[in-house]
Amino acid sequence: MSADSDFKFCFGGHHANQRIVLGTPFEVFTEDCFSGKLTSETGKPREVAPFPRVNPLAGPFHIEGVRQGDIIAIHIQSMTPARDWGVATVSPNFGLLSGTRMAPNLQPDSDERVWIWRLDNDHTTLRTKAANGTEMSVPFNPFFGTIGVAPAHGEVRLSVVPGDFGGNLDMPELCPGTTLYLRANVDGGHLYLGDGHYAQGDGEIAGTAIEGAFHSSLAVAKVSDDETFDFPRIETQTCIGVIGVGRPLESAIKVAAAEMVRWVATLTGLDPQDAYQLVSQIGKLRVCNLVNPEYTALLSVPKTILPKGTVVMGR
Repeated sequence: MSADSDFKFCFGGHHANQRIVLGTPFEVFTEDCFSGKLTSETGKPREVAPFPRVNPLAGPFHIEGVRQGDIIAIHIQSMTPARDWGVATVSPNFGLLSGTRMAPNLQPDSDERVWIWRLDNDHTTLRTKAANGTEMSVPFNPFFGTIGVAPAHGEVRLSVVPGDFGGNLDMPELCPGTTLYLRANVDGGHLYLGDGHYAQGDGEIAGTAIEGAFHSSLAVAKVSDDETFDFPRIETQTCIGVIGVGRPLESAIKVAAAEMVRWVATLTGLDPQDAYQLVSQIGKLRVCNLVNPEYTALLSVPKTILPKGTVVMGR
């Protein structure tokens, strides 16, 4: 995929244009959130990628053998940057420190500005220049900002929106080695993904990450059902986590915490109050996004709390 017309800008409402087989790795190219059209510091983000044509998505992919209601495991195997640069912006009326339509203020709008971040040859560091000439650098930390399936009940949701279907989660843990769990709302699941990030701090507070294009490899499996499953979950080598979605931020955190307590109780055999106590003492909270239509937060716990030999999510 490379042409703007090859990508989708919402979840749901499409015929699947590709089919994938459970357990078989597949390759995909994903564009940056500006469809690769913002290429210089003099570019105009809102001209080249006017809302809502942001966060282009590859897909939907029909997953053979998946039925409505199944829980699927999306394993991110590798992410290779397609370019040696990424792009970040600050835009008027967007970002944590700007007034917005739903949270207005009387301060002047911020100026629009673009940064091009160059990726070192060894793919470890990104660098750019500040207005005063100072070099700024950050570690390269690739991940998908957006992965989701078709929403339930025939809904169509813009690619900037997170929800129980996944979507624009903006969570740095969605990187190679992580498995994302989602519940399929339609036969075939209809998987979408895109919005690759070269780096992003917690909250994505300025409104964008360092946005970049990727060539990636993923594989999808189907796992046993779990009646406590409601919102997206992740599993890494060292932890499990639940992604809460809501606004205000407290709502997103409560969604993640409630499901994590139920999940830990199921995995450990603890009663709900004991699981609540354990999660309270050992859980880690990450604020993933504070600029989307809904906010996202991750609550994770280390796998070391689980009984030896515990199989997570039926794998």
